[in-house]
Amino acid sequence: MFEYVSGANFLGEIIEWTGYAIASRSLPAIAFAIFTACNIGPRAIHHHQWYLNKFQDYPKERKALIPFLL
Repeated sequence: MFEYVSGANFLGEIIEWTGYAIASRSLPAIAFAIFTACNIGPRAIHHHQWYLNKFQDYPKERKALIPFLL
């Protein structure tokens, strides 16, 4: 997955908490999944920008968080 996105670990955590929220169908779990996405999403974008600025040979086609999109 790291071949497609810089923050594959962040994407995995968002998927994990979203799955937990769907499975538990509870408001706190849904709120936590949303908070996680709102917290980790910008962090993944920031990390991706840092990699692009720090390493000149970093793949330009690689996305930050969601393969082929973001």
